[in-house]
Amino acid sequence: MIRENLRKLGESLVIRVVPGIVNLYTLFYLGHVLQPNDYGIFSTVIATVSFISTMVFGVATYSIMPVSAKMKVCGLEREYISSVLAVLSGLSVLVAVGAIITESFLSGSVVAISIIATFGLHTALQEILRSQIRLWAYGWSAIGQALTYQALVMFLVSGDAKVQAALVAFSVSYFVGAIISFWFVGPLDLRRPRLSYLGRSLVTGHAYVLSNLAENGLFVGLRYIVMILGSHDQLGVFSFCVDLAQRSVGFLMNAASFVFVPRAFSHAAVGGIREFKRGLLTGASVAAVLAAVSAAGIVLLFFSGYGGKWLDNSFDPLSFTILSAAVLINRTKKVVIDPFALRSYSTLKLTYAYAIGASVSGLISAVGLALSLRYSAEVAFLTGYLLAAACSFVLLKSAILDDGRGEMTKAPKGRSEGAS
Repeated sequence: MIRENLRKLGESLVIRVVPGIVNLYTLFYLGHVLQPNDYGIFSTVIATVSFISTMVFGVATYSIMPVSAKMKVCGLEREYISSVLAVLSGLSVLVAVGAIITESFLSGSVVAISIIATFGLHTALQEILRSQIRLWAYGWSAIGQALTYQALVMFLVSGDAKVQAALVAFSVSYFVGAIISFWFVGPLDLRRPRLSYLGRSLVTGHAYVLSNLAENGLFVGLRYIVMILGSHDQLGVFSFCVDLAQRSVGFLMNAASFVFVPRAFSHAAVGGIREFKRGLLTGASVAAVLAAVSAAGIVLLFFSGYGGKWLDNSFDPLSFTILSAAVLINRTKKVVIDPFALRSYSTLKLTYAYAIGASVSGLISAVGLALSLRYSAEVAFLTGYLLAAACSFVLLKSAILDDGRGEMTKAPKGRSEGAS
């Protein structure tokens, strides 16, 4: 069993290691060519529009994994995915219209707003492939996006408009990735969304979106606190180190999530709750060890002197270490604890946990920066995620201990309609 789980994780790593390395190289390149203040602005814009994208596309995106598993058991997966794609297409058109209107009185905003649609659409389409456990399709889409982003960054990011050029590269690359993902999803008969199929998406997705907004509120809010109470250079260092932690530590945890979470939900959909729990714990344990080794390797690379060219402008080893620990805790929570919230329709509890973490984190950061305490934002970030993980476990303890028999095998509304 352990050998099989390692094989699955290895397959995921192979598929994702290429886009992971490409994105890591692009991040190093941007950190090298952009001064800390420019990188801070670029990264904060990306974080902000990603936050907005979650509000727009999140309900459909974050319900795909659990709802698709149930629909598959009932033979309604194709109809469900078709309805989701119809909703995503409509949202993308609305965002595009909004971008055109906004550009007419706020010049330069169209690029940032376009990221809302391209990033949101790509993320949702990737989630569909992930729910179907189509590893290689997911991988090729991610590779296409990563290579496009790297090529455009190296070609466009020069001169005086580096930040704007980097934003254009980001948006276009996710548009390319969305097209590739849509091609792999395959031809579907897009139809008017059926509320009977999307009912559970609304129940599961809206609460999970709230938790993601609370999480991103912590992630984005700290950046604005640093911007207001600190300096732009501080913002650049914090942003680069947290982005690097996401790309290295977070990448390995995502690889585990990509393989083990969909398989776990597949087991749970037919009543295999023990396999559900075992799969989540195994995946998180293996990935956490690899992620810790990855973070240590980057720090050693810096002190060895070999990373001087790429870890020069915006890298701080202690800042990176603290932020990596925070990312590791949060991503482990997402693999081990969050799936129980999804399957028990208790995702609102994740919102409460993140809200508590974000409130305490913001207070620590504001006080620390006001007192000019170094690394106060990093410590606040770590504290926020620690509190969120602890509160999530306490709030979901009953769901984690519950055997859940019968819950995942209940047919969703609309079963009889689809079967007739």
